[in-house]
Amino acid sequence: MRPGPSERVRVLLVGTGAYPIPPTGYGGVERTIAEFAQALTREGHEPVIVNRVGRGRPLDEYRFALALPDLLAKERYDVLHASTPVVANRLAFSGRAFVYTTHSRHWFDCHGPRERFGRFLERRAVRRAAATVALTERLASVLRESAGAQRAPRIEVIPLGVDAEKFHPSWPARTGRRALGIGIVAPMKRWELAARALKGSGITLTIVGPTPDRPYAERIRSAGDSVELTGEVDEKELIRHLAEHDFLLHPSRVEILAGVVLQAMASGLPVVAGEAVGSVVPEGEAGWTAPIGTSEEGLVGLMRERSVELANDAALRRRLGEQARRIAETRYSWRNVVARHIALYERVRSEYGERAGA
Repeated sequence: MRPGPSERVRVLLVGTGAYPIPPTGYGGVERTIAEFAQALTREGHEPVIVNRVGRGRPLDEYRFALALPDLLAKERYDVLHASTPVVANRLAFSGRAFVYTTHSRHWFDCHGPRERFGRFLERRAVRRAAATVALTERLASVLRESAGAQRAPRIEVIPLGVDAEKFHPSWPARTGRRALGIGIVAPMKRWELAARALKGSGITLTIVGPTPDRPYAERIRSAGDSVELTGEVDEKELIRHLAEHDFLLHPSRVEILAGVVLQAMASGLPVVAGEAVGSVVPEGEAGWTAPIGTSEEGLVGLMRERSVELANDAALRRRLGEQARRIAETRYSWRNVVARHIALYERVRSEYGERAGA
């Protein structure tokens, strides 16, 4: 049942200032904001996206954040929701109560002064937010430790959602010999481990995603014997790849925004992955993930063993694929994700009163 006018929540979703919403290409956070806005609308609420994109320069998000007080003065809303630390810290400085979702890999992977500054901004955002959304329990445990005992109760686990009607399997097109990887072709994704795992197995590996690092791309190709890098594709082509491939390999060292894993599960793909998505993929039900602390060699061995097992057992592929899809349809449905956000928004509005809305 849709909410009545008095129950309808007007949510102001603050963008990033870095990419348009929805993005025309790369932009995982922006795509998530766009999909969440659509889901809120379907459930009878009123999302409003506030975003201003410059010319693709590194300082654009800071310029956008500085302009936020003037932009927000023109808007009426019940609750503010931010998704980047620069924006969140600007909202805190202006004295506004806000909900914050952190998407940063810096909680797990932080090197050099620029990334350390990013993690500093993340910590300040979490400590100043009225409530923080962690996308996984693994991330929530890190946030609670960073925020301290007093702020820990304000951190809540709400996963991403996935549209199981958009993503679906094409069982007849599957051959059992085609593995899929999705994501940016960058070292933190550890695609070379997936290529090594499949070398000599007769299983092909297709990796879909932007390829900014050409030397690394060649390293991946040389690590395997049947590797295709498609580059970035449009949504229609992505849906086709997910529908027609047999299972997903996801060796990423760090993962906050595991949307591609949920899309794979909705598409009926078993998932074989590193420890970064251990809390997303139920072990033995939708696939397998490496235990915490697994070495790279151990992950290669796991991916090879499970990939060969899946390739040789059509009944296993189908059973795990159907279970993965059921999990995506229930646990990760956008309807459930929206309901949990609305409950959180209502708690923030109850506690913060006028500071939560305008």
